[in-house]
Amino acid sequence: MSRDSELSAMRVLAPEALVRVRVNEAVTLEWSCTPADLPSLAVGWFVCEGVVLAPVQIENLTEEDAEAGYAACLSVRLAPAAFRRLTVSLSSDTELSVSPAALTTPSDIRVPHSGPGSTTLRPLLEDRGRVAGWFREMFDQATLRSSVGGVHTGGLVVDGALARVVEDVSRHHVVDRLVGSAFLADTPRQDSILLVSARISGAMAAKACRAGVGALVSRSVPTELAAAVASSHGLILVGRARREVPHYYWPERGEAG
Repeated sequence: MSRDSELSAMRVLAPEALVRVRVNEAVTLEWSCTPADLPSLAVGWFVCEGVVLAPVQIENLTEEDAEAGYAACLSVRLAPAAFRRLTVSLSSDTELSVSPAALTTPSDIRVPHSGPGSTTLRPLLEDRGRVAGWFREMFDQATLRSSVGGVHTGGLVVDGALARVVEDVSRHHVVDRLVGSAFLADTPRQDSILLVSARISGAMAAKACRAGVGALVSRSVPTELAAAVASSHGLILVGRARREVPHYYWPERGEAG
């Protein structure tokens, strides 16, 4: 084997696989994601899609043996009210298989559960040195990014400090994972800040709004739809956060600052 062939064989790619989530033995969800820390991803997804409003509405979550074609399988039991919200959002059918995109299209942005972002977050976000430090620390802890690349990175900031770092091949699942981590830790989400490495889409902003987080901050930029969703529902957005002049989108003004 040539040296080039040896190097090619040794090359490690970004982890992506199909994960099956069976809900109340009636609805099947199929996700393409990085197959790690799936409980946080699953909990965050249900919260971000407006299905689960309180911890007690997830009655059981179990990781099962993998099945053919899937890297992992989860079984989730939701309380009746949460399960009704899921089925109404998806279809009137009782048996279906859907991707996450089915609930995150721009035409399906439902009313979020939170009010305006906390005013205590503004001085933190305007401290450019502090925000840049969060991103440096986040990327320093991003093991997949440093080893294989090809993934998106996110960070959960609580009380002005970086509390959690997540990685996924899907930028939308990065938001799900951060929210799931906050939800499971019983962190007050209205005072939490989500850091993301990718552009903020309308779907990502909608997820953050439904989850009730205070701010969504990116080293990239938000889209027009993301800015409109955030402005309407009290979510603070920050784009170009690592630049000398970040772009601020304060919900009380609904415009860049």
